[in-house]
Amino acid sequence: MKLTYALLSCILLFLSSCATIVSSNQIVTRIDSSPSKLAYKVKDHNGSVVSEGVTPSSATLNRSPSYFKSGKYTVEISKNGKVVATETVTASLNGWYFGNILFGGLIGMLIVDPISGAMYRMPESVTVNASSVTAIESPSNSLKIVDISTLTPEQRSKLVRI
Repeated sequence: MKLTYALLSCILLFLSSCATIVSSNQIVTRIDSSPSKLAYKVKDHNGSVVSEGVTPSSATLNRSPSYFKSGKYTVEISKNGKVVATETVTASLNGWYFGNILFGGLIGMLIVDPISGAMYRMPESVTVNASSVTAIESPSNSLKIVDISTLTPEQRSKLVRI
């Protein structure tokens, strides 16, 4: 009887996988922008919108869309319907995946963790810098003083001497 329990425990140990035990395929990621209170859309690798709202908020992201493929998302920040900033978020390898060397064996390393997506980890938060929003908010007929050395050749050609 003790041998049966020991054998069953060993089988379960080798059929399990380390990253799948300590993490799931989905993770809630905080989405924020600087400045806050801007509209956002999170798009997956196919361009499908998986989450949208106003920052700060959170989105549930999959660590992996398919076998041995890390999740990749694009976060778009917009103001008045115009996209002002984007950020790419990519899942990286989960350190617990290497726990399969001790606990999950080849089954965990080559089958369970890659299928479940737990071999990858997503960041817990993403903050997109939307500093160009201030340029959109300022009226187009405002006076802006800049140094001539910061202008492109095309901008310099449009200068008028006064």
